[in-house]
Amino acid sequence: MTYFFLLLAITCTALVWRKVGASNGSFAVSVKRNHEKGRILFEIQVSGLVRATPQQTWAVLTDYGRLPEFVPDLLSSTLLSRCGDEAILEQRGSAGFLIMRQAIHLVVRVTEHPFSTLDVALVKGNMKHYASRWELTPVDSGAVTGTSTLITYRGSMEPDFFVPLLLGRAKVQADVRKMLAAVVAEVERRP
Repeated sequence: MTYFFLLLAITCTALVWRKVGASNGSFAVSVKRNHEKGRILFEIQVSGLVRATPQQTWAVLTDYGRLPEFVPDLLSSTLLSRCGDEAILEQRGSAGFLIMRQAIHLVVRVTEHPFSTLDVALVKGNMKHYASRWELTPVDSGAVTGTSTLITYRGSMEPDFFVPLLLGRAKVQADVRKMLAAVVAEVERRP
């Protein structure tokens, strides 16, 4: 899951708010590109409902080895080690900019707080900075049959490679839509 938000960050140029349709609602997506002291830092926030319990949602998000089966452009996700509530993952993928492709390689530390939060921090890779937090909150909603989960993601990152300044808003929106649709479909598909 880390890779997807990296893909969002490196393809955006401005603040983007977009409602992305899910089977039972929508996700609010905010991507900001900040320039500070010669650095380019991306901040991403995503929140929305999925028609599944926090336990079902957790099972998909922490099924690290299977993420490439449904996460677009994620080529591999390998659990390198686990010690208690900490997991070390290596993820490889690619991001596309028109005809250009950028290989993405990350090793991250995931601190798990079962069924509620995942804290992700960069260990190494082609990022200068990466940190994120996933929060899962149970919600009983009249608009959604049964128990749902509010998924909230917040992340900040600084790529260690060239990021084109002029990329279209449509590309960012399409990537967001594709990824969230894939994740929601997988969460809701599993029993």
